[in-house]
Amino acid sequence: MEDSLKQISAFFPVPEYIGGQLKLIDSMQLPLTFTTTINKVATSRMATAEELVAYAKSFQQPDISDRNLKRYYTETSIADQASPSVTLIYAATRPDLKVQKINVFVKPDPVENDKVTGIYIEKIFKLKDTLFNQQLYWKSGRNLQINTEKKIKGITLPVEQVKISWDGSD
Repeated sequence: MEDSLKQISAFFPVPEYIGGQLKLIDSMQLPLTFTTTINKVATSRMATAEELVAYAKSFQQPDISDRNLKRYYTETSIADQASPSVTLIYAATRPDLKVQKINVFVKPDPVENDKVTGIYIEKIFKLKDTLFNQQLYWKSGRNLQINTEKKIKGITLPVEQVKISWDGSD
């Protein structure tokens, strides 16, 4: 019985949420700013909608709600009465999974719908001889940020931070 309940419970739909945010950004034709920071040196320029979509895919894939992956994740929720906020935490049960952790930050609203304020994802993966360690943060209505650390043959390269903003703050 408990297994059947586990199959019914749904994880927060991160890919669909990010897709909805992208549609909203596109429909409003918001200006996009692309900032890259390496060794505390930042360079900024205008970003394209295609770049935004490409970087947003990092938040959408892999989808841990997929039935082949879901069984390898646990779900926990933490309510903070002081904020007030709720954090949904999805943690990998195996170290070999690309997505190790997802936090979904929600501001409860009993009158209107609850509002997702952000999504944080930790990824670890290897491509050829390079180990990637990424922290991804989607701040609803504002920006996305991806911090990437690369290790090539045991040598750690400087952390690269990519930020795409659509709220005009930077």
